[in-house]
Amino acid sequence: MSYRFFLATRCRLLVCALLSGAAGASGAIERISVATGGGEANSQSRYPAISADGRYVTFLSDATNLVAGDTNAAADVFLRDRLLGTTTRISNKADGSQADAGSLAASISGSGARVVFTSYAKLVPGAGFLNCYLRDLAANTVQIVDRMPDGSPGVTCASPVIDVAGSRIAYVSSDALVAADTNGRPDVYVRDLAAGTQRRVSIGPGGAEANLGSSDPRISGDGSRVLFASTASNLVAGDTNAKPDVFLAASDASLPLTRVDVGAGNVQANDGASYAAAFNANGSLLAFSSKADTLPDWSEFAESTLYLRIPGSDATIALSIPDGGLPREGFNEEPDFDYSGRWLVFASTDRLYAGAEPGGVYVIDLVRGLVAQVSVGGNSGNVHQPRLSADGTGVVWYSYSNQQVPNDTNGTWDVFYGDNPLWEETPIFADGFE
Repeated sequence: MSYRFFLATRCRLLVCALLSGAAGASGAIERISVATGGGEANSQSRYPAISADGRYVTFLSDATNLVAGDTNAAADVFLRDRLLGTTTRISNKADGSQADAGSLAASISGSGARVVFTSYAKLVPGAGFLNCYLRDLAANTVQIVDRMPDGSPGVTCASPVIDVAGSRIAYVSSDALVAADTNGRPDVYVRDLAAGTQRRVSIGPGGAEANLGSSDPRISGDGSRVLFASTASNLVAGDTNAKPDVFLAASDASLPLTRVDVGAGNVQANDGASYAAAFNANGSLLAFSSKADTLPDWSEFAESTLYLRIPGSDATIALSIPDGGLPREGFNEEPDFDYSGRWLVFASTDRLYAGAEPGGVYVIDLVRGLVAQVSVGGNSGNVHQPRLSADGTGVVWYSYSNQQVPNDTNGTWDVFYGDNPLWEETPIFADGFE
């Protein structure tokens, strides 16, 4: 069934289809932020990313007991192999020694062989103050991603994300990484590893430089598109809301940049969108959050509404409307798609259907119109940043809750994994259910 057919025949709003049934969470939840022997972390762990089949999960942790010899007193990036039950540290120097400063959140390729992350440590000779690094686990190499026009390392880089194939990386830098960069603002760049190129994508019509900063990039599964947030007002025509917006760009500049957080007819939001947005493999389906009352099905009591944007049909659809008149007053944010765009996960502080706990991680099956909770314990543990494997089978998130798994006694943030309770074998829809 095509997604457009689903909309036309079952309900104009996806949430109406929730009346056809809601599924409960199934399968045991697994704590990811543990040592190889299963011991719990002695400090906080957050910001997970997951490989295409769900086997590998990266996360950031301040813990010192996840691997032997962790004495650098800094946050490190770790890799959990769920199949073998092992935890390794990957934010090490090129010679294998531990980093001499802290690292930041990571992103992982589909195979799990390539991981990108940011670090204040000088992991390779000549590194800058804060660089984006690529660790190739198969080749056992570490390299700096952000490069100045002369090939030397950049000075500052943040928020690197890598596509499923591990061939393209998007990131933010305040440096002039291309010769034409003169705006002195943080911009979003894409590096094509195979071609050896670096391109700025946060630019407006005719190559106009953004007049304010850009941040929070996401790269599509196939590497062809980049989502990012910006407060700039000159990236698209008619941007007069003076609010942060979400934009969609082509990695190779083959298509004009477009604004995502809009209603049908390109009606702009009169309140800012959340900086976290998501899309499927080729950018034909997008998700974002906003409290704007110019967008469909706005509610004055909702802190934020999760929207599905389908550019091909100029449709913007509110997804996070509770069933059966349940209160609608919470946050619905931090979305993520599988590769095809059939499943969408997000964090909510609402109860979206009868029997659901108040808040947590939800997954929606956009084909069957079903919704289910993945996490347990509601939002008592401030559930954040759910990420869905590219094949749609598994979800990771981080939470302060001690109810996700038995014997959680460390009293801090942990990373968790749960099976997608709505998953069923399905082909990849590269065109977003067209």
